[in-house]
Amino acid sequence: MIKIIQNIINSILGLLNLKLIKKTHVVNSNSQGYISAKETIKNAKEQGLSVCDYVEKIWNQEDDTQKVIDSMDKFGAFKKDKPTVCEIGAGTGRYMEKVIEKCNPKRYESYETASDWAEWLEEEYSIISQPTDGFSLSSTEDKSMSLVHAHGVFVYLKFLDNIRYFKEMIRVTKSDGAIIFDCYTEECMTQSILDKWLKSQHNFPVVLPNDYIVQYFNKNNFELVGNFFNAHGQGKSKYFIFKKIVKY
Repeated sequence: MIKIIQNIINSILGLLNLKLIKKTHVVNSNSQGYISAKETIKNAKEQGLSVCDYVEKIWNQEDDTQKVIDSMDKFGAFKKDKPTVCEIGAGTGRYMEKVIEKCNPKRYESYETASDWAEWLEEEYSIISQPTDGFSLSSTEDKSMSLVHAHGVFVYLKFLDNIRYFKEMIRVTKSDGAIIFDCYTEECMTQSILDKWLKSQHNFPVVLPNDYIVQYFNKNNFELVGNFFNAHGQGKSKYFIFKKIVKY
């Protein structure tokens, strides 16, 4: 009955180009759109796939996660034995799964806004799902993390929230620790890619100036170790690998 009423209302609202949608508990929707933990985990099990492999399959991103992990490894992200790790926006845990396999961290903190995924990640990987406000790492101690990373997060957050997170990442990173994340820069918006975005139904992209990012981290005692690109959205995102400069 509820479904019938909703369809009738939507038919009327359709004349105004509006539609009723179900409200979720997610603080910030991600660039792929929200998918529920319960349904995704169930579907992955039915197909005999890990959640990571299943998500890559439905998003047509096979092997993309591993490519990012391999590039992170190339730049020395996993050199430390049993590091402390913090991830922002872990989502389905597709990167968490592979980072844990790669470096066997002694402590892994996760800030995920979707409560269903946060609860599942904590149970599945024995990590710590911290309370999340969408712009800080308030439950993490100063200079306590060997690696702080985020994937597909700073491509859609508002500029100032991105900077708030950058400031927090800098605060919690240990001496000689690393910060790794991706975002859209000018290089990610060539004319051909921009045309694809304009033809798509997505309006979330936030573009951050490349030089501004580098200068911001430089001023806060971090050096740029390297960059690499990854397929993302209608084109690509750019990864930054920063290392905290050790002062003697």
